[in-house]
Amino acid sequence: MSGWRARLALVALGLVMASVPTLGQGAAPGRAVASMGEPLQATHPTLRARLDRIAAGSALWREAVEAAGKLGRRVIVLTPDQVHPSAVEGRAKAGIDSGLLAEAMPIAHDGVRINAVVVVVNLPLIADVHARMGSLPGEHDADLDRILIHEVYGHALPYLLSGTLAGRCADPAEGERASQACAIQRENAVRGELGLGRRVDAGLQGLSLARATSRW
Repeated sequence: MSGWRARLALVALGLVMASVPTLGQGAAPGRAVASMGEPLQATHPTLRARLDRIAAGSALWREAVEAAGKLGRRVIVLTPDQVHPSAVEGRAKAGIDSGLLAEAMPIAHDGVRINAVVVVVNLPLIADVHARMGSLPGEHDADLDRILIHEVYGHALPYLLSGTLAGRCADPAEGERASQACAIQRENAVRGELGLGRRVDAGLQGLSLARATSRW
């Protein structure tokens, strides 16, 4: 997403999915390890906990995830260290940009059909910024929820419900009001259900961590 310096990229289905079975290594037992049959998958316990929290509070989220599951499609939510550099087309050497807060990557099969979207959330970067701020745990968790809502509900699920790149739900274009952008409208709908405030800009101001980045 452009507002949080995240960018969309097409990835090769076989390369990404080949890395998925290794994602559970080192993860906590039980709910932290998602079943490969689930429409929303995460193996990191922090991500799993936040996704569960969002699902518990948002009917819109649950409805969209269920719809994607009925179509046999899924969102895979990862941390940067869980993504093998060779999995991302064109970034075999660099891997995932360590300066990104998050990014959503639709997986285009045969260059057309989209049955999965990989969402990478930079947990170390988010935690580091909040640690420098001296944030309360609730502030960190709320920001993580906001980021997940934007990437999963704002970007990933529209691709899956469409099944093609035509389902792209964009961030604000240059000169466009944030409130008019598809991804932010979707984000704000779920934020409203969860009491997470309303996003009114295309940058970081909708996050608590903006207080720190504005000083750097």
